[in-house]
Amino acid sequence: MKSNGRIADSAIGRKQLVLLIAVVASMAGLVVGLSANKAIWEGWVTDRLFQLRANFNQPALTSSPVAVVGLDQASLDSERLSRIPRVLMTPVMAEAGQAVLDAGATALGFDFVFAYSADSFVDPSTGEARLSGFDRPFQSFAYRNRGKVFIAHTEIGVPHRSFTAAIGAGGVRSVIVSTDNDGIVRKHVPQLPLNESPHLIDALLGAAGADVSEAFVSIPDSRLATSLPYMSLIDVLTLSQNEEGRARLKEFSKGRIVLFGGLLPFEDEHLYSDRFLPHVSPEAADTGPGGRPRVQPQTAGVFILADVIGAALSDRYAVAPPRGLLTALAIGFAIAGAVAGLFFPLMVLPVIAVLGVLAGLGLSLAGLEAGILIAPGVAPVSCVMAMVAAAVGKVSILQRRQRSLVRLFGHYLAPDVIRHMATSEQLPELGGDTRHVVVAFIDIVGFTKMSEKLPDRDVVRVVNACFDRIGQTITKHQGYIDKYIGDAIMAVWNAPNTVDNPEKAAVDAAHEIIGSLVEIRQITGEAGLDLRIALNAGPVLVGDIGGEHRRSFTVMGTTVNTASRVESVAKDKKVRLALSQSVADGLPKRYPLLEIWTGQLRGLSTDISVYTLDVPEIYMEKETGEDNAESTGQKSNLVEFPR
Repeated sequence: MKSNGRIADSAIGRKQLVLLIAVVASMAGLVVGLSANKAIWEGWVTDRLFQLRANFNQPALTSSPVAVVGLDQASLDSERLSRIPRVLMTPVMAEAGQAVLDAGATALGFDFVFAYSADSFVDPSTGEARLSGFDRPFQSFAYRNRGKVFIAHTEIGVPHRSFTAAIGAGGVRSVIVSTDNDGIVRKHVPQLPLNESPHLIDALLGAAGADVSEAFVSIPDSRLATSLPYMSLIDVLTLSQNEEGRARLKEFSKGRIVLFGGLLPFEDEHLYSDRFLPHVSPEAADTGPGGRPRVQPQTAGVFILADVIGAALSDRYAVAPPRGLLTALAIGFAIAGAVAGLFFPLMVLPVIAVLGVLAGLGLSLAGLEAGILIAPGVAPVSCVMAMVAAAVGKVSILQRRQRSLVRLFGHYLAPDVIRHMATSEQLPELGGDTRHVVVAFIDIVGFTKMSEKLPDRDVVRVVNACFDRIGQTITKHQGYIDKYIGDAIMAVWNAPNTVDNPEKAAVDAAHEIIGSLVEIRQITGEAGLDLRIALNAGPVLVGDIGGEHRRSFTVMGTTVNTASRVESVAKDKKVRLALSQSVADGLPKRYPLLEIWTGQLRGLSTDISVYTLDVPEIYMEKETGEDNAESTGQKSNLVEFPR
C-alpha cells in the first residue's frame, strides 16, 4: 500500500513476503534444474531432439566423409568366402584394403582385433607349421601403409605381435567407446595430439587433418545402418577385379576414410543416439551391389565409429555450452517460473508450465543448430520447479494471509474494499466515484427511554443483538453497512459492490427486518423495542474521506441527507418504513405503495413525495393506538408481494 510515496507497514510485510517466496522458489528451481543436468532421463530427451531436428533437416548422404565396408552375412555366404574361417581372412582383408586405398581412400581403420596369426599354427600331430607365411600379405599391406592403416584393440583383445610389428605401435588403436549414465553411446572425448591418441577415432581424424580439441556429441541425421555409405566386403573384392568395378569403387572410396568392421547380428552392437531417427530408403543411400544388412535394434560398433568421425569432419556435432550459460538459463527460467507461480491464477499454471517446457526444449534445439549441446532438462525443470514452489507459497501463505485480512477487517470495512487493497497493496485515493445508490437509515425507536432504565452493559447488549440481526438481513440482500451512528445504522445498496436493482433489494431488506421485530424483541428481552427505516435513492460520492493518517470508506451527498430527513416523515406518520419517490420509481409495480406525505423536507428546496408499503406490519399503531406486533404476541407474517 502506498500513500504519498510512503509504504504502509502492512504492505512492507506483504511485499517482503512476496520477495521471499520469489527468492526461495527461484533458488529451488535453480538447484533442482541444475541437478537435472546429466539426469538419466535427459539422454532420452536429447535423442528425441535429434529426432525432431532430423524431421526438419534432410541428411546430406552423398557428402559423408566416412564409408563402411562390412563383413556381413552376405559376404560370409558368398562362394569365395564361405569356405574361409573368419580367423583366416587376413589375406582377404589385405586385398580389399589395398583396393580401397588404390581407389583414393584417405585412411583405413579395421574394427577387428587380429588376435590370432595363422603363421603360428602348428599341426598337433606332426608339429609342422603348415600355414607359415599365410598372414604375410596382410603384414606386408600393413607395413607398406603405415600411418594410413590402423587396426583395433579392446579391453580384452590385442592384435597378435606379428601384426603389431608390421603396422607399428602407432597403428594399433583402441575402439572402446564410452556410454552415458543411461548406457547409450553419445559423447567422444578426443585426446590431443590426435596422431598420438590411443583411440582409433582420433587416429583417423588426425590422418584426415581434422581440427577437434574438446569433447563433442555427434548429431546423427538418420539411422546409421540405412544412411552411411556402405559396401559388403565381397562387393569390394568383386569390384576390384574389373575396370568398371574399380571405377565404382573409386566413386565410393575417394577422399573418404573407410572403416572395415563386422556386421553380423548381435556382435559388437551398442545403443546409439540414432535409434529414434528416420530410415533412409535404399535408393537414396550410397550402397554397394550386395545391398545392406537388416537394421538391428542396436547399432553396430563400426557404424558408431564412422558416425563419430564423420560428425567431427563435417561439423555435425555439438559441444558443451560456454561456462555459466546453463546457470544463466536456469536462473532466467527459475525467475520466470516463480513470477508465473506468484501472479497467475492456479488454473492457468499448467498451460504456462507446458509453455515453459517447450521454451526450454526449443532453446536446446536451437543450440543443436548452433553446435551447442544445452542440457534439455535444466531450463524446463528450473521453470516448473520454481513455478510449483511459488504457487505453493502463494496458496499456503499469501492467499491464506489475504483471506485472514479480509475476514478480520471485514467487520470494519466492505470485503470488496479489503480484497482490493490486499491485492493492489495500495490504499484507495481520497475522494472517489459518483454512483447511484440507495441509502437507508435504520433507527431503534425509544432508545433514549430504554437507556434510562437499563444498566450501560445491558444497553450495549441490546444494541449489539439488535444490530447483529439487522446486519445479517442487510448482508443477505447485498447491502453494505456504512456505519453505526449511536442507536442507528446507515446502510447502502450498490456501493462498494454492484447490485442489479438496489431499490428492490433495499425495500426487500427493510421489509424482512420489520418482519423479524418479534424475533429481535425475544433475543433482546425488550418487548417495547421498535424500528424505523427511511430509504432514499440517488447519486452519491463513494470513496474514502479523511486524511493520510485516518480515513473511512463512506458515501456522501444530498441523497444521504435526504434519507435522514425522510425518517422524520416515518416518525410523524407512525410507520416503520418510509421511502422517497426515487426509491418508489425503481420498484416493480407489484409492490403495494401508499403515498403518505408530500412537501418540502427541512434543508431541501423542492417538494418530495414519501411512500410506504401498504401492509399491516409496516404500521406502528392501529387506530386504537395498540401496537400490531405486540397485540398478536407472535412474529409478524410478512405479506408476499405478487410476482
